[in-house]
Amino acid sequence: MSKKQNPLRFNVGQIIHETPGFTKSISFEFPFYELGDDFTAKDLKGTVTFSRTQKGILLEASLSAVAATHCSRCLDATLTQTLSDFTELYAFDHRTETESGLIVPESGYIDITDLAREYLLLDTPTTPLCKPDCAGLCPICGENLNHGTCNCETRTIDPRMAKLKDLLDDE
Repeated sequence: MSKKQNPLRFNVGQIIHETPGFTKSISFEFPFYELGDDFTAKDLKGTVTFSRTQKGILLEASLSAVAATHCSRCLDATLTQTLSDFTELYAFDHRTETESGLIVPESGYIDITDLAREYLLLDTPTTPLCKPDCAGLCPICGENLNHGTCNCETRTIDPRMAKLKDLLDDE
């Protein structure tokens, strides 16, 4: 995709010349959007607000997307809703640069693709579930208990009595 066709590339050139306090909001929605080789967002929706400040252009973004993940209990592929809100300051020059190192490009176009990818990945749940009552995998044979049962003995022993069982096993 060329830079001119990138829908997450915004022209902020006119905002640079406005007085501090000027704000511009843009909403977008895409059924599928590739945010890099390793992350494709389904139903990517968001609103970005660019505000002119004394030091630069303040970006406030609110994004939502559905990401392909794997269930943390049964390991089946699943889709997970991800929400991300973030704020970044694009400085006018190196003197007002923040820790993030973002500077308003000379072209006047700010591309938030990398930021959107980074924040959505960070905000994706680390233990997604395919469904709230996911049965997970059998700890003995690894059978997915959502698809059927296994023949493994699932008798649980009270941990306080485990030493007594060890004595019986020795006989």
